[in-house]
Amino acid sequence: MSVTKVTDAMRNVTQVDAAKITTGTIPDARIPASAVTQHVTATDLTAVHQAIATLGLHTAVSDNKAAFNLPNAFIDTFEDDSGITTETDVDRVTADEYVASIYTSLGTPVYVTGDRTSTITGTNSGFSWHGAGGTTPQLLNGSYTAGSSNATIFTTGTPSAGAYIRFQFATAKLVTEAKWYSEAAASGNIYGTWQWQGSDNVSTWTNIGSSAEIVGGSSHIHTELNGNTTAYTYYQLLYVSGTVIDSHWHMELEFKETPTTTANNATGTLISDTQTAPSATTEASGVILYKDNGSSSTVLGTHLKIYFTADNGSNWTEAASYGTAQTFSGTTKQVKLGKTTGLTSGTQVAMKAVWAGQTSGGYESQLHGWAVNY
Repeated sequence: MSVTKVTDAMRNVTQVDAAKITTGTIPDARIPASAVTQHVTATDLTAVHQAIATLGLHTAVSDNKAAFNLPNAFIDTFEDDSGITTETDVDRVTADEYVASIYTSLGTPVYVTGDRTSTITGTNSGFSWHGAGGTTPQLLNGSYTAGSSNATIFTTGTPSAGAYIRFQFATAKLVTEAKWYSEAAASGNIYGTWQWQGSDNVSTWTNIGSSAEIVGGSSHIHTELNGNTTAYTYYQLLYVSGTVIDSHWHMELEFKETPTTTANNATGTLISDTQTAPSATTEASGVILYKDNGSSSTVLGTHLKIYFTADNGSNWTEAASYGTAQTFSGTTKQVKLGKTTGLTSGTQVAMKAVWAGQTSGGYESQLHGWAVNY
């Protein structure tokens, strides 16, 4: 058997230099991708996307923002119609900024005149009308004649704290102005300063405009109501300060009312504007805000369904799941829409809401906002 001769190069192992090492690379595709990816756990960012969408909805509500985009997301709280493409048997209610199939449309405000004592109940508290005659209802009887038979007059004095002149309408009315008719123009603020308020339950009152003198002329217009956007059943003038005197007869108080028309649609459809995704997608998720306006709670997936599309509405896929409703603000609820896969691939993303089984006083589902992540 031959013997291999040991050389210096073989004995010199105390130092390894570059000359003794041959470097190189692994040829392309020597290790298949699956050999690496099989050990990688995919990260589901749906919860992160939903959290960002929720923050976007809060921002939209707080800042009264029109529909807007975030990276890979679309937010709309119905501040206006800019984010809406289609409304079928539904409408966006401007005053309260929601979409529903049961809603009230507002007409052009007009002054209602004549005898309104059968539709408006007038009361007062904290002060007395003059004993010679006159009551609050006489401000509503359609007469512009001075005297105890048709008009009323203050008793000189200082009203008590909390004193009011109250008007209860037969149904909720949106009042945007009022006109007070007196026997003669007042000289100075001789009837005190009062504040207009509105309520639906007589216990919680909302100030409307700023306080002002109750009468500033023989025909005094209360423009403090101009900014009112809510229909109330009760309106009142709440005493703020000053004294009142029995100087003149007050004949009439007219209200500028906005006529309303109520639509009661059992079904309806809303479709958002189409958003362009940066690349083709087959999945989406989202968040919605809604209210139960009627006596029954909305069953998501039955009375209100949400759909996604990625191919500009050629194909729609219902949200894979509806999360547990949480309080967003007040009576507004927030629900997360689960990650929905299987969308027909595309870059044109949109949302659709479908109402069903809606009944006035029962299921009156109001959609107050939505967001889609793609």
